[in-house]
Amino acid sequence: MTNLLKFLEDGAWHTLPELAQKTGHTLEELVRYCETLTKHGIIQYDPTTNTVRLRQEPKNLITQLHAEEKAEPNWKKPGVATIIIPPEKSFHIQKVTIHNMTKQDLQFELKFDKKLKEIAITQA
Repeated sequence: MTNLLKFLEDGAWHTLPELAQKTGHTLEELVRYCETLTKHGIIQYDPTTNTVRLRQEPKNLITQLHAEEKAEPNWKKPGVATIIIPPEKSFHIQKVTIHNMTKQDLQFELKFDKKLKEIAITQA
């Protein structure tokens, strides 16, 4: 269903046969997806013409999310953090997962600006 929404991001009307060819879904699957997405107010679906398009509100949201992904944060100062990870637990930051595989607390000192730059590990 995700790849269907990708093709509908432009907000234009698309035919189900066109979308079946682009997504690899069968017409039956697309009809089911369209009925579900219409019920939830995500798309407009016309079963008489077999055409579908993304509704304006979700299209606006997707446009805003894309803009936010591209926007660079305006960092004025580097960030610093101290994190204590309990034994056999994990911590996730900036697409990195840090696992504590030991039997004791581990303390992490982090420095970052736009991206994580440095990690120092000490015992807690």
